[in-house]
Amino acid sequence: MSKIVRFLIAFISFLWPYFTFSVNTHLIQEVQSFEQNLKKTPLQSIDQEFLFFKKSEKYFEQLEKQKKYEDAYKLCVFRAKRWEKLGSLPDKEWAYVWYIHAFYQWYFFHDIQATRKLIFQKNKIRDFQFVDKSWILYSRILVEDGSYQEAIEWCTKGIDKVNQKGDVEVYLGLLTNLMNAKVKLNAPIKEITEVGEKLRKASINYKEKMFYFYVFTNLGEYYYRNQNFAKAREYYSQGVAVRLKHNLENLEADNMLASCFQKQGNYQASTNQYDELIKLFEKNSFVAYEKSKYYLHQADNFRQQKELKKSEVHIQKAANALGYQSVVDTYEGKKSDLLYWFDYRIRLSLEYGNLKKVQYFQLQADTLIDRMRKEHTEINSKLFWRENTHYFYEKAIEVSFKLKDVEKAFYFIEKSRAILLLDALKDLEANDQLPYEVKVRKQKIQFEIESMKEQLQKLNAKSGIYQQLNRKLLAYKDQFNNLIDSTEKVNPAYQKLKYNHHYISLIELQEKLKANDQSFLEYFVGNEAVYAISVTSAQVRLKKIALKSYLDAVNIYQKQLLTCRNTATKKEFNYLRKISYALYKHIFEPFQLPKGRVIVSHDNYFVSMASLLPDWRVSEFLIKDYSFSYAYSANVFFKNTNRVNIGRTKLLGVAPVNFDEKLGVAKLYNSDHTLEHIEKNYFTGTLLTYHKASKANFKKDIADYDIIQLFTHGKADSTESTIYFQDSVFSLNELQRLPQLQANLVVLSACQTNIGKNATGEGIMSFARGFANLDVPSTVSTLWSVDNNATYQITELFYKYLSDGYEKDIALQKAQLDYLRKPFNPNVPFYWSGIVLIGDSGKVVLFPKIWQYAIIGIGCLLFGLLAILAYKKLS
Repeated sequence: MSKIVRFLIAFISFLWPYFTFSVNTHLIQEVQSFEQNLKKTPLQSIDQEFLFFKKSEKYFEQLEKQKKYEDAYKLCVFRAKRWEKLGSLPDKEWAYVWYIHAFYQWYFFHDIQATRKLIFQKNKIRDFQFVDKSWILYSRILVEDGSYQEAIEWCTKGIDKVNQKGDVEVYLGLLTNLMNAKVKLNAPIKEITEVGEKLRKASINYKEKMFYFYVFTNLGEYYYRNQNFAKAREYYSQGVAVRLKHNLENLEADNMLASCFQKQGNYQASTNQYDELIKLFEKNSFVAYEKSKYYLHQADNFRQQKELKKSEVHIQKAANALGYQSVVDTYEGKKSDLLYWFDYRIRLSLEYGNLKKVQYFQLQADTLIDRMRKEHTEINSKLFWRENTHYFYEKAIEVSFKLKDVEKAFYFIEKSRAILLLDALKDLEANDQLPYEVKVRKQKIQFEIESMKEQLQKLNAKSGIYQQLNRKLLAYKDQFNNLIDSTEKVNPAYQKLKYNHHYISLIELQEKLKANDQSFLEYFVGNEAVYAISVTSAQVRLKKIALKSYLDAVNIYQKQLLTCRNTATKKEFNYLRKISYALYKHIFEPFQLPKGRVIVSHDNYFVSMASLLPDWRVSEFLIKDYSFSYAYSANVFFKNTNRVNIGRTKLLGVAPVNFDEKLGVAKLYNSDHTLEHIEKNYFTGTLLTYHKASKANFKKDIADYDIIQLFTHGKADSTESTIYFQDSVFSLNELQRLPQLQANLVVLSACQTNIGKNATGEGIMSFARGFANLDVPSTVSTLWSVDNNATYQITELFYKYLSDGYEKDIALQKAQLDYLRKPFNPNVPFYWSGIVLIGDSGKVVLFPKIWQYAIIGIGCLLFGLLAILAYKKLS
């Protein structure tokens, strides 16, 4: 190359920045001039305004090319405001203006909530016609916001519509978002690869190669999330190869490849790669918020290499990139990214050993989680975030334990569990503030949604009927969300009750326990340890239990308890005694609880505490000195307790006895006689036996009864829970479609009614839990396939002691002790300890029928005397 050519290249390179600056300045001046002229021009006809739109679009595209994104956004806002005033443009063009306005609101400022409002600014757009790209944008926002289940539904609905139009770009965008949402929900790999294969085939020959790139990044993310970093590196490397081959700007695969190095302990390789990536990203203001990921990963590299000052610098850079100014309540960016930032901030503070500062950041993160929970409406998304914040709460409890801060430890344990149930109960309470017609409409839509969900579970996902029903379901969900939004706007009292985040404090709990002469014992089972807190009116104890020894003790005991029956050998009995005593020493004795009434809140593993032995040489179980009730959490337990319902004795009793042959279950001999004894002695009401004990009859008037008693069969596993009526089965899903009940107590004398799918932090999704969701404060249920004879005896004795005025937990304790005292009854825990009380343990005052008749008679006599006196006075 000649010296002259080299000189010319150097000279042009030197002048180029000045030239581009001049072009940019000229462009901005042109845009400003265009805006000023347009401001002076009054609103015209639709056709005339459309010409202005086309002209502004030219400037808009030029600004984008020059990466003047903030100026492009301002032009977009200006145009949107002008068009909003006109308000009568064609739907598609109107939607497009709001779409690009929303796009920049989200992508440049990352303001998710404002963007949602913009997209749905006009109901016409929501109900009738998005610009197609709005489907991509909105589903992407849902993914970014953590509403993964809702994102899947919107993508599914969008793909169905796009397939009819044949818009390839929108189809690919929706497939990308669908795949990513499934990855983030940790769906089965078969589902993810099925969507990925569709995306690969549709994108391989498409002009825009970014969609092809996403196939690899999504698969890489799946394996990364599942700790398979070697496999993740393989897919991310393929993503990098696609980026380089097609000159793409997206550096996500490079980012995650560096993160894989870090996870595999190669910090130097990771640090080097992040240095290069950060240099590239710092030149690009458009994706400033994404830099937080790079800064955080680099900060963690430095932290693990003990270069804490460098780590601190990058942590602060990440906060700046997110736009976080240390106030969670007003933060409007991507909350899942901010929660990620808190995780790294807490890790660094732990390195410094400043536990008070760690706890401060944990409380800030907890506030953020509350905001996320409020914004997510789909149950699957809520459960996802419950599972993914469980480890966060474990770390918060651990720090509180080290600080000996029992108040905060109790707070974090409570925040880790039964939040969905508490939300449901708050919603029921808030419903009382709604007008009757709104309440009925809301309930009707909810019932339709649950009914359609159940129907979909029985259909082939690829069938036309499934697709049709799924579209209908999504439309109903839209209706429900619109109703909730409008309800909250016009009913501030409803909103206040529904989102009340007050949690019971230790002092409040101690006062309640003192009033009821009770103790409280709560467990948290984490990934690394078990924490347990005991509370009495006088003392609080916080203990840490080794996870492995806890799990071993619980699992061995549960297995032996279920196999050791009255036919067991003496050796088997002795073994059961010893492991029962070992479990007692592990989970109960250290808390030195006073004898009497105890509320237990388990986590993941439900142990019948009454069956434990304080001395393995003597078969005197804990039930001798303690009456136990069980709670989903302290907040749920004390939300609706101690209701003394004098005279409320209207019973709905169900005992099918014989079942339809197609159900394949055995007869329950004598269940009808036991039910008749109970009704005869204590109640007025309705008995459904034999063919009358149908599912339809049970559902018909259930809301009108005060106490519900079922003698039937039950079945439960990790996927579904059912109970049997004479003609058919009744599922837990169907229970959720029942109206709010007035019942104070439900007694489920059936097998496995407290068994079901376990949801981390929420407990077992069982029939007992289902009735709690319907605001029934107390449920007596079973932990395993119980013995019929023992169940009948204990249930009848339970009602006897209730009628004597005892609290529910004491009534159950006395009933079980009476059963144990009878000479021919087996005293092995399998027979009697599986019947447990969950929820409120207060009184239900039952008058025996002889007293009911006496009261009626005295009332009639008094009425007669008053009538005679009145007659004489008138005479």
